Amino acid sequence: MATLDNCDDKISEPCEPSVSVLNASAAKKTKKACKYVEEYLKLGFSWTGDEVEPVPLCVICYETLSNESMKPSNLKHHFDSKHKEYEGKPVEFFENRHKDLQKSQKTIRNVTRGENMKALEASYSVAYLIAESGAAEVIGKTLVKLAAKVMVQVMIGDKASKAIDRVPLSNNTVHRRITDMAENVKQQLLSRVQKSCYYALQVDESTDIVNLANLLLFVRYKLNNEVHNDILSCQPIPIHTAGEAIFKVIDDFIKNNYLDWSRCVGISTDSARAMIGSKKGVVAHIQAVAPEAKSTHCCIHREALATQNMQADLKQVLDEGMKIINFVKGRPLNARLFSQLCDEMGSDYTQLLFHTEVRWLSHGKVLNRLFELREELQVFLDETFNL
Repeated sequence: MATLDNCDDKISEPCEPSVSVLNASAAKKTKKACKYVEEYLKLGFSWTGDEVEPVPLCVICYETLSNESMKPSNLKHHFDSKHKEYEGKPVEFFENRHKDLQKSQKTIRNVTRGENMKALEASYSVAYLIAESGAAEVIGKTLVKLAAKVMVQVMIGDKASKAIDRVPLSNNTVHRRITDMAENVKQQLLSRVQKSCYYALQVDESTDIVNLANLLLFVRYKLNNEVHNDILSCQPIPIHTAGEAIFKVIDDFIKNNYLDWSRCVGISTDSARAMIGSKKGVVAHIQAVAPEAKSTHCCIHREALATQNMQADLKQVLDEGMKIINFVKGRPLNARLFSQLCDEMGSDYTQLLFHTEVRWLSHGKVLNRLFELREELQVFLDETFNL
């Protein structure tokens, strides 16, 4: 274009707001948004924002105006007052400026989106570590993020340290991340069990540290010609842990997650009456809805029962081992001295293990640790009794 004189005559106005002299508020409601016209590019203007109510965007200085300014007279005033040196440029010049602007905007969006995705991934990774460690969720904001900023600032610099601020680690955010990951793992496991031709369940009722009864449900299934074992669920059970109540908890979980009882071919429990009762036990209820399910007694519990009637010489070894462990672990001073001795001798472990009489077998771990620390125990007992 040579000149832009009388531009208002050459470029038609895309809109004329109607004004009601009788009611100003009515005029405001009936006012129409100005639309962008391609010929405005000759004035150095593109548009941005909402298509319904676009706003003019200068392709030279990148300044945005209001929708009311989407008129040739206003756009020409901006061009003449700020970019007079570009007067007489062909329209191709402004088209190239517009293309460069679009490329830069796309680059910024891609970079921003990439950074946001990295921050999101980092947030999930830290939340996973917090959940894995069993630490309080608030530690993400009060310690992890602060520590990460300090380390990055010292090792890399201030710019990298500021990038840590984009990683959301508030208490609520970490809680949502952990919940999302737990739900994702649950859905993956359910999908794998649903695809398996058959599966077997192991049921165990246990009491936690606050004395609440929980039902642990383990599942064994086949996937890609391999047998897998996973924890299927851990749910609270009613106060009265009768067989019918326990079965209802299991049955609700199976049905709510679209698992097929007809594919259940095995059920393993301990010897509790609520589990193996012939009429009202959990096994009886399960076999009523899963006729193919075969009941087995937990092998680990069988081993625990076997230790109660072991041979005299084996029982003597176990009893003597328990006495030694109780002598060391049962007295705080002895426990501290023994731990210090193990540390000085460069041992892999510094503590013995207590044995607890529960359903799961623990004799083996106790005796293994006792055997591994036999030399340290000999030194400790020699020094204690001056042998």
